[in-house]
Amino acid sequence: MVCPRKPHRKSRKGCIECKRRHIKCDESRPTCVNCSVSRRHCSYEQMLSKAYAFVQPSCRKKSSKALEKVSSKPDDVHVPTVDDSPAVNTLHLELFHHFFTDILTCFDLDKCSSGVSTTEVMNYILPAPYLVNQILALAAFHLSIVRPVKHEFYKHHATRLQTHALTAFNDANLEITPDTCVPMFLFSSALAIHILCDKLVFRSPDFSAFLDHFIQSLKLHRGVRAITNESWHLLLQSPLKYLLEGEGNALSQGISGNECSELLSMLETSNSLDHNVRITYRQTTEVLQMAINGTCAHLSKLSMIGPIMSWPVTIAPEYIDLLSERQPHALVILSHFGALLHLHRDMWTFGDSGLYIIDSVGRYLGPPWNEWLRWPNSFLQHS
Repeated sequence: MVCPRKPHRKSRKGCIECKRRHIKCDESRPTCVNCSVSRRHCSYEQMLSKAYAFVQPSCRKKSSKALEKVSSKPDDVHVPTVDDSPAVNTLHLELFHHFFTDILTCFDLDKCSSGVSTTEVMNYILPAPYLVNQILALAAFHLSIVRPVKHEFYKHHATRLQTHALTAFNDANLEITPDTCVPMFLFSSALAIHILCDKLVFRSPDFSAFLDHFIQSLKLHRGVRAITNESWHLLLQSPLKYLLEGEGNALSQGISGNECSELLSMLETSNSLDHNVRITYRQTTEVLQMAINGTCAHLSKLSMIGPIMSWPVTIAPEYIDLLSERQPHALVILSHFGALLHLHRDMWTFGDSGLYIIDSVGRYLGPPWNEWLRWPNSFLQHS
């Protein structure tokens, strides 16, 4: 006797194609396995894409009517596929929360000036996907330092998110306007901090390899300078005005400190330097002294990191070339920059990198250069 065939029970869930073929639909992925194998169009994927498109900042549909429009007229909006943008997950929410509650707090943004607030910063971040990815990358980078048990996990995501940020920024092909200047400046600044600190904190134990990576980051910082120079007049009309003016005033007060005075004197009297090379070294050292002076205000850690970052951003390309050649005087100036980093070793962005640079340069150049390294080497005696 042939048993009657059990009627197929239609699921309320699953894609249309699997229902039509009366097979179980695997809904654990953006596209079900059956459709992937048979290369059929999956309605489940389209449904997820519509939902994902709605939550993206670029869609900016804030009412229930907008949601109905996305659902009823998908041709009216651009619906990215799952491959276009990775779905937001709980890690991204954790990183976003960490950026605003920990990173901006440890930088004391609220103490910088009354001209900018965390809310205003968020308003500039959310409409710019490249900036969103970069602040998440910076948050992941910070967590890779403060949570050493999960270092590899957060470091991996920091690198991945930074790659997404750079790709999104390059694809956007933006022009500097009053609307784009602030997010572009925030992006370039966050990227500069991330790249430099990555080379400093997670450095190679081999000094020559460290120099190669450090020099690479210096070359990338020139892009930050280009954006800042081109958009400066627009930035001074934005909420960042007071912050930028305060930092600019700190740097423009002249060479009031004496940390680099001995080095400047020795550069002027050295007979082994070509005239143009001497000018490059003098200008690089003067900018470094200004950076040291700029960190003395102590209004906030952000007002200190700005002047510190000004040195790699503003140094001449000729100095970077001399450093690439391992010229002794260029390394001496680098050791003085290491001393500046060591003075602010309590900041997570630098850690013990300053002492590493001072010690490594001293070992590389040897005793004949001890007189040139008098100020930075003084920190080795107290370490």
